[in-house]
Amino acid sequence: MKYLIIALLTLLSFNSFASNKKSFPADTTQISNENVLYKVSQDGNYVHLNISTTDKKTAMSIIRNGLTIYYDIKGKKKKNVYVKYPTGDQPKQFVQGSRNMDPNTIDLNSMIEKLPAEAAYSSFEESQVFNKDLNTLDIAIETSYTNLNQLFEFSIKIPKYRIDPKENGDFSKLSIGVVTNKKEGSNSKDRGQGQDQGMRSGGGGRGNGGGRGGNGGGRGGMRGQDAQGPSAGAEKATVDFWFDAN
Repeated sequence: MKYLIIALLTLLSFNSFASNKKSFPADTTQISNENVLYKVSQDGNYVHLNISTTDKKTAMSIIRNGLTIYYDIKGKKKKNVYVKYPTGDQPKQFVQGSRNMDPNTIDLNSMIEKLPAEAAYSSFEESQVFNKDLNTLDIAIETSYTNLNQLFEFSIKIPKYRIDPKENGDFSKLSIGVVTNKKEGSNSKDRGQGQDQGMRSGGGGRGNGGGRGGNGGGRGGMRGQDAQGPSAGAEKATVDFWFDAN
């Protein structure tokens, strides 16, 4: 009986993986960095990005602080076009309530359910806040956690014209940066980068493929601890990674 239960759990895990795999097209670039897997694909109109990890501390850092996703059409590390979610405006009790708890005892789905719907989009001179579930920007964002395989996923779909407004733009050199948002009060030289100053109201995924890529093409990396240390409110696991999206 014991072996039968183990076999059933293994089958369920495989089926979940296979189902997730079908949601991404075959032509998918996959790049792993530390304990995070990045999967990106493009079609005629959209760029799709899926970020996943089974490391609970990293998942909690993303949920608490949010991510900023940068898109550079010229393949560099320019931060002129980005989407941020969550925006970093979570209530103080949401951010601190589980900070000192054992990560294994925390319900990530409960934390995800409490996330606000507001996200931020910026493109050079245009910046605005939008509802991730209902907006006219046609930007879709989803976060989820699967208890069975302890997999956290952050997925975003953005129209290509939101990255490059030119018709028939060249996306062959597209690079993407994924960065954990910094809290207010950080002394980092990049403190002001990616903030939502002067924003106005506006507006209203796919699994494993037989992708190409692997561990190459990436720049940057995971940072185990911010240079400011715990006293500055730094997370124990943050993301700061750029990679080529082709």
